[in-house]
Amino acid sequence: MGFDITLFAAPGFMLCVLIELAVDRARKTGYYRLNDSFGSLALGIFSKSTLLLKISLLAMITQHILADWSLESWSLDNPWVWVGMFVLYDFVYYWSHRMRHEINFLWAGHSIHHSSEDYNLTTALRQTSSSVFVWVFSIPAFLLGAPVEAWIVCGAWNLIYQFWVHTRHIKTLGPMEWVMVTPSHHRVHHAQNARYIDKNHGGVFIIWDKMFGTFSQEDPSEEIIYGVRRSLGSVNPITANLQVWRSMAVDAWFTQRWADKLKIWFMPTGWRPIDMERDRPIQKTDLAHFQKYDPHCEPTQGAYALLQLVLAMLVGTLFLLENKDLSYSEAVIGWLLISAPLVTGAWILQGQGIQREIIRVLLSYPLLFASSTFYGEYSVWAMAIALGISTLALLPLYFVKPTEVPLAE
Repeated sequence: MGFDITLFAAPGFMLCVLIELAVDRARKTGYYRLNDSFGSLALGIFSKSTLLLKISLLAMITQHILADWSLESWSLDNPWVWVGMFVLYDFVYYWSHRMRHEINFLWAGHSIHHSSEDYNLTTALRQTSSSVFVWVFSIPAFLLGAPVEAWIVCGAWNLIYQFWVHTRHIKTLGPMEWVMVTPSHHRVHHAQNARYIDKNHGGVFIIWDKMFGTFSQEDPSEEIIYGVRRSLGSVNPITANLQVWRSMAVDAWFTQRWADKLKIWFMPTGWRPIDMERDRPIQKTDLAHFQKYDPHCEPTQGAYALLQLVLAMLVGTLFLLENKDLSYSEAVIGWLLISAPLVTGAWILQGQGIQREIIRVLLSYPLLFASSTFYGEYSVWAMAIALGISTLALLPLYFVKPTEVPLAE
């Protein structure tokens, strides 16, 4: 899978989350809720584990096609080349990000990042597993000779920069606001408020938004409402990844006009065929009476879900570092072992009982035993220990009667 700088940055991310959480508790600001933060972190882990299942179209194209078309690669010995490439990457990112907000099928993947109804550092880690074709925006840079490996490094540093702007504890930063993306700018980007929709798309530099008419200043007098206009209503990473795709697929199936079956994927975000708007209306969030999705769960259930999150994070990181070359079937099993606890943990947080989690644990033992011959020794031991801890933690959880709620779709 290659070298992933963001994977090595993960401990620093989590340290910053813990520091912000401590500040949040000290200030009593209430910017963190267990269920929403679980959803964000679960989506981050889910996104990384899903890399095991993806075929790298970008690598295939750059290695077998673009290599013949590219101009002579830029000299990386010159530090100004790195500076220029970093700026160019952010320019490309601006347009890629903007298109993900303006075209239906691109929004389907990106909407996951915006689905949190809180705004804190865990929101930065709420990443999609279903983005497609975003790499296309990088092709012109490769044709101009940008080395693929260096371009990926610039992308990783761009993503790392974006982490810290997902906070409400930093207000404004003076002259820095003129050029750089700051927490104030990015809070606007995550807002549902009508005046802020599709604003501030830059990753590192806010100058692109000012140049191309998508900039908006944060107004301290207007409270920001975070999330998406069609509430996710779940902390389940699978539900989050499929919500918009499912909605568009249903519309494409039931709409009467064949032209609309195709158009729906490429029209501006939110566009639906006329007959679908009439026959299958979608309820949008009422911002005047906004209520966050906040299902109840018992303290023991919350503690167990949090335990599964921590175990998945540790096991998943070790697994990704140790297991580089796997067949597709081996990757699927690894993905299941890492990701399944996130799904069952989400169900527990939504008050839907522990029966599914018991089944998940019981099935994981033979699955791990069967796969132990082709995974790295340390990751196998980590998965076995995580399963043992989960089994022991299930005992007290089993005797707590959950508050049943309808299964979120």
